[in-house]
Amino acid sequence: MIQEVIKDDVTLFWDIDDIIRETRYKKTFLEANLLCDPRIKRFERKPKPRSKRIWLAEPTKETIKNIIMNEWN
Repeated sequence: MIQEVIKDDVTLFWDIDDIIRETRYKKTFLEANLLCDPRIKRFERKPKPRSKRIWLAEPTKETIKNIIMNEWN
């Protein structure tokens, strides 16, 4: 599986900077409107309590897309 990921150049995880880059929203907006959503939080991982947060890339991307397309006016 690891060799497949390397070969296909697939992003497995996003950090907050990746989400900012992909959505073009500021960190404060993301924290207040998207990252606090339980559907997004379920993909969040932290190795230790005070360490950097990461999110599974594909399901987080799809969930953000669904929230924006279906719930925002």
